[in-house]
Amino acid sequence: MGRIDRRAFLSGLTGALVAASAQPLPGATLLQYPTEKKLPGPGYGGTQVTQLPGGKTCWLDVCAPFVVVDHKLGMQTEILLTATCFPGQDGYREPGNGTEYKIELFDATGNEIKLGSAGDIVIPAMRPTVLRMADLAGKKKFWGGARIRLAPSGKQPVTHAGDLFSAGFVRWTTPENFDNVHAHPAAPLQMVGKFFYSMPFPPLDEYHCALAVFNPNDAESRGVIKLIEPQGQIIVERPYILEPHQAQLYTLGDLKPVNSPGEALGVSAVPQNATRDGGVLMIANDTDAVAYAYTFMKGRRGGSFTVEHPLHFADRQVNPGRKTPYKPDRSFPAEALLYTPLLFNGSRFGGLQLESRVYLSSSRWREEYLWLMPFATDTRGLIAWVSNRDDKFPERVTPAAACEQGLLRLGQFQSCRMEARNLPLAGEFAGGFGVATIPPTSHSLMKVEVRATNWGRAAFTHFRPGGAFHKKYRLATERGGLATDYIVSGCQVRGSAAARKRDCLLAVMNIEFEEDHTGAPRIQLFGASGLVAEKALGEFPPMACRHVLLSELFPDLQTEPERPMTLRMLDAGAMLVVSMIHIDYERRDIALEHGSDRHATWADFKC
Repeated sequence: MGRIDRRAFLSGLTGALVAASAQPLPGATLLQYPTEKKLPGPGYGGTQVTQLPGGKTCWLDVCAPFVVVDHKLGMQTEILLTATCFPGQDGYREPGNGTEYKIELFDATGNEIKLGSAGDIVIPAMRPTVLRMADLAGKKKFWGGARIRLAPSGKQPVTHAGDLFSAGFVRWTTPENFDNVHAHPAAPLQMVGKFFYSMPFPPLDEYHCALAVFNPNDAESRGVIKLIEPQGQIIVERPYILEPHQAQLYTLGDLKPVNSPGEALGVSAVPQNATRDGGVLMIANDTDAVAYAYTFMKGRRGGSFTVEHPLHFADRQVNPGRKTPYKPDRSFPAEALLYTPLLFNGSRFGGLQLESRVYLSSSRWREEYLWLMPFATDTRGLIAWVSNRDDKFPERVTPAAACEQGLLRLGQFQSCRMEARNLPLAGEFAGGFGVATIPPTSHSLMKVEVRATNWGRAAFTHFRPGGAFHKKYRLATERGGLATDYIVSGCQVRGSAAARKRDCLLAVMNIEFEEDHTGAPRIQLFGASGLVAEKALGEFPPMACRHVLLSELFPDLQTEPERPMTLRMLDAGAMLVVSMIHIDYERRDIALEHGSDRHATWADFKC
């Protein structure tokens, strides 16, 4: 397939996409909020927190569903706090601006591990700070979950944290592996009611998978966990009951409860049921208290270790599915756009050879069917491939039954996967992958797996939102007028070019679709002392996706092992996203971070 100009491609995506981009999507909010919230007290000792009218403090919550310290397993947990609360473009320069955190740690039985004043932390804006949970808890062995409460500190005119997805990251290390995923937003105070909480999981003949489920609430959480094969049939179903602050581990193929991380993460035999070919994990709560989870994946070959999370969809009326999403002129009136800048077909960067696989799934929401039109873009912003112009499209999808009318049609909790190497792309292709959808859906239901084939290691993360969902970030009053204000954290560059120990591969994509906004992004690096370096990346045409090593951007940069950096990407006129591959040359392992806009949850989570 030859390259397609973006404008020619856009002419086939008419109507709803343009309308949706001009205004918030009706009914698009997936979360429900209680009318009354019990907030912490007026601040913790020795700190000053931004006050709301009436003297209330706006605390928002995230949680870590799995925290472990186990020397026998060689497994440690850290929490990386990013302190991204500040007003405008340069509010991080003001000494009084920062973020206050309160860490609450619980063992698996729900008992609180008292942290005292060590759990109350104020961090100046954009000063990434790593907390070792073994040191914080003063224990040599435990596992459970944590909740993290945060609020803007100082007298800054910021009413609440703008992005809960980049507020903090949970990091796990063993002698052989490392991985990270952001702490989970909306626990426990912002979300109540009935939800379907799901994500796709990979074939269990390739991965051993385990599930950590945590109830961060002060009330019991009860419901059911289901494993669903790609075409929507339930394979395994198990009820769960979690008392306040309790955690439970399961092996994924059979949802067998286990009592320790060693049992959960020990690679078991390949299950004999349909989970061998992957599917969807779904948790539905019966109580108002919602549980949260991480899914752990260990490669059966090569020794990979990687973590991902599901996403909540509110229970609501589901309308009949459309027999066809096309308009009479055969245009596809897309209602949402989702992207990942991590599409690789044998691409080589920093001594690695990279391959990608994408997992696309649906939940239960709005309409009976989710229609998706996948496409790929190159470094110039041209469309390198699109499904409905590919006669062999069903041959590229597992299962092929997901294909219809040159598109993907997924019923409730159905899923499929696609390999970059099976697409008609050039050898060593590196670019972006997108899906246009009808009706709207969430980026978190779409996962991307990147494999370093010469190391035998793989890692997972999920897509980024575009279109109307990204445009609403610009409505934040404290944003300073930026079109893009993206954060990735945990960045490290160590060692010389001849003896590299750590590095990061940046994946940057201009997601401007309707408008001809060429991006000219600027990168800033922040460490423990604040702003360390910055550099312009040059021009990015709409839909262009490019990749560059952090060590090539900043040849003199060297980080300290316990002091990773935060990267911030800014652009005044164009919407861009940045994701990252963390590379550990000593462990010969990789980890992914999808990145998040600094105001991604500003409109969704309020006091």
